Amino acid sequence: MKNSSALIVLAMLMVLLSCNKEDPIKPSADFTTSIQNNTLPRGQGFTVYLDNVQGEFLVYFRGHNVQSTYDPDDPRRRGTNVSTSLDSVRISGYPSAGEFVFTLVASSSGNWAKDYLQDVKSVTITVTD
Repeated sequence: MKNSSALIVLAMLMVLLSCNKEDPIKPSADFTTSIQNNTLPRGQGFTVYLDNVQGEFLVYFRGHNVQSTYDPDDPRRRGTNVSTSLDSVRISGYPSAGEFVFTLVASSSGNWAKDYLQDVKSVTITVTD
């Protein structure tokens, strides 16, 4: 009786553990913006629309300096986390004129972090004086 109880508990644990192994959500970084012709006046904010974006983790990189420019090979780069419950996010204006690469990274993991999927989309924004 003691051995059969242990086997039942072991079998239940195996079933529970195998049920938690889920595939990752297919990420999509397909955002749009309120910017017309990818050009903004200096200091003017804009909206990023997340209607077609999905993933477990969303991060944007403004691209206005080296630290905030997306580089997949440099983990020191810093983006801003975005809640997956939002349908849009307001971005403050760029402080100087120039060209900046705005990037959104959508990521998901699954199968106990064995699988990691990522989608990246960037747009070049021209800021005028």
